[in-house]
Amino acid sequence: MAMVIIESFHLSPDQKTRIGERVITALQQEGIAPGSVVVLFQPERSDIYLDGLFVPVQAEAPTPVPAAPAPRAAAPVQEAAPAFKTKARRSKPELEDMKGQLMRALQDKGSLSSFEAQVALDLKDCEWAPATLRRLFTELEETKLIVKNGQKRGTRYVWKGIASAPPSAPAVKLVKAESEEA
Repeated sequence: MAMVIIESFHLSPDQKTRIGERVITALQQEGIAPGSVVVLFQPERSDIYLDGLFVPVQAEAPTPVPAAPAPRAAAPVQEAAPAFKTKARRSKPELEDMKGQLMRALQDKGSLSSFEAQVALDLKDCEWAPATLRRLFTELEETKLIVKNGQKRGTRYVWKGIASAPPSAPAVKLVKAESEEA
């Protein structure tokens, strides 16, 4: 299995997804199966000396040392997750919002696997995510917005709907510089 470790601060989940896709695609072009590649993102933990400049690495917020955990009868408290991630059932507005996020991710990437969709929607720690995403993919497939390719773990969902128009760049005007020799 190929493992690529990227140590960096200040990468958003979208940036990590784009970088991971590019790394996996590059390795795939070299003959390495994409299912055998792991891209691991870790925070930078050391200072850097780069091209004559010393750059001390600073975390965005200092991490306090946790105190000894008190014994609890309940399950351990995890990071503050949005309420819909921990509920047994999601409401219709929450599912519609999730469906909209899924459609935007499909439009941006062109195609997604279920795992990539979980990462893109930040649902990789939710046990209910695979089943819910399958239902959302099925709804999008029934409305002819996506096409399902492959089977089981090789399934990819390809966006066929109307793509959002990219913002148009202003027209570039070329001006010939006047020579001072005349």
